[in-house]
Amino acid sequence: MRGMRSAAIVMLLTLTAPAIATCANPEQETFAPNTEVADIPTAATLYARMFNLNFRAFQEGGIMAKATASFNNSLMFGIAVKANNVIGSGGVDFDREPVKALAKLKLLSLPPSLTAAVGYDGMSYDRPRKGAEDLTRQHGLYGVVSNDLAMAGLVLRAHAGAGAVRFKGFNSRQDLNAFLGLSGAVSEELTLGMEYDDMLYHQGSVNACVGYAWDVGLHLELDFKSLFRGVKNHHRLLKILYTF
Repeated sequence: MRGMRSAAIVMLLTLTAPAIATCANPEQETFAPNTEVADIPTAATLYARMFNLNFRAFQEGGIMAKATASFNNSLMFGIAVKANNVIGSGGVDFDREPVKALAKLKLLSLPPSLTAAVGYDGMSYDRPRKGAEDLTRQHGLYGVVSNDLAMAGLVLRAHAGAGAVRFKGFNSRQDLNAFLGLSGAVSEELTLGMEYDDMLYHQGSVNACVGYAWDVGLHLELDFKSLFRGVKNHHRLLKILYTF
């Protein structure tokens, strides 16, 4: 299991290497700060008085929407709503708690580029079929650090953190979520990212994303989930973000 984790991290860096060669400054990535890579949170928060709508369409017709707002440069909060089998046939399937809270507080920002934040994200998603367990677990109460990586004048942003999925009956083997990732930009419009999410739970999930952003705040993204679990287990998500 440990060997598979190490191999996944090596593959993460290898697959992201082409982006390093053409990467622009991460601050040029989008109209708004990237508050997440594909699934993992970053230490970035929305700028003051910004609103963000984050919509995901996942396998088996499920959808999840997040709405967040920020009234200063350090604090953002909102809600997440999820429904399964919305697109397709049959009845729509709701979780017992279909609405969850979201929050993030930036704790520090040190020159030249180190930032740290704590947050809460109680929503899991990506249910492949009715009655199955969600593949993407909630990050719960988490802490995350982000920092620029400069290589011969080229810049990527690295992110690493961990969270407690739950506290009641907490078990470190089941309820601890650790994650790391890289994000960058080929241009002001085209973004790339890769992450190793939920590293300590069932060998985790290696995900990648590619997105295109318009200056008006519209960002369209395609996420590739579970890249090293075989062709039958690999799947794609559509994500639409709008910031105003």
